[in-house]
Amino acid sequence: MDISQISLLAIVLAVIANMIIGALWYSPVLFANIWMKSLGKTAEELHKSNANIGYGLTTLAGILTAIILSLFMSMLDSVTIGGGALIGFLAGAGIASARELSPTFFEGRKYTLFFISSGYHIVSLTVMGIIIACFMN
Repeated sequence: MDISQISLLAIVLAVIANMIIGALWYSPVLFANIWMKSLGKTAEELHKSNANIGYGLTTLAGILTAIILSLFMSMLDSVTIGGGALIGFLAGAGIASARELSPTFFEGRKYTLFFISSGYHIVSLTVMGIIIACFMN
């Protein structure tokens, strides 16, 4: 694993993409209404929470995810854009979605929340994998 192979620009762009996808995913344009209904919350209730902490932690998680995805991809001999997409997709489907199963079952969450959250992770990690692959040697 060679940390020097990691592109800072790729990390920044991947994090920005992750945040844009999240903003769209959880907006009224896509899944906000069904997501809030499944949570049993209103927009007013969600706006009362301290969103800045959530955005900060989401950004930090995006940075860590992009770095770890970059490190993993740097261990492979050659990664094409298609390969980056596949690695991101598999990380989203196999790891992120699997992590969503526990709260779905143990906390009794609605399956709708599982599909919305898992879908976000799959799409976001796929795009992040593509971006990172574009900057690999």
